[in-house]
Amino acid sequence: MRVTILTTCSRRFRRDESGVALLEFALFVSVLLLLVFGIIDFGRALFTANNLVAAAREGARYGARVTNPGAVLSAIRDTAASKMSPFGNAPVNAATQVLVACVPNCSTGQLQSVQVQINYPFTWLTPLPQLMGQPMRDTLHARATFRWEGS
Repeated sequence: MRVTILTTCSRRFRRDESGVALLEFALFVSVLLLLVFGIIDFGRALFTANNLVAAAREGARYGARVTNPGAVLSAIRDTAASKMSPFGNAPVNAATQVLVACVPNCSTGQLQSVQVQINYPFTWLTPLPQLMGQPMRDTLHARATFRWEGS
């Protein structure tokens, strides 16, 4: 009698498929959400990198047009930092993240070009970089060099 009850129960459970749809939905949605949020996060990174390049270019352009870039280094830094509009991250700190260099030297009259470099910490929202063995915080770099036009 006991063997027939176990056999009957195991046959009934083998044919019962009521929870399969829920399991398939849970697996599909988790992969789909990871993919969608990964695309959004990658778009944020591209947007931030593009804005960094534009901000560095604007800062270098401003520095190339002033008469004496060595005297207005903080104004060049502030100009570059003000042109950066981050998407979901902190704004650029002009004092620590923006570097201004004059080639060969800002103080001499033999100035040739003005270079602005921005180093910006970018934080990922999704765990995709961590799944690939990368840190959750990256540093994005942008650099622009303009020929000095001052006299």
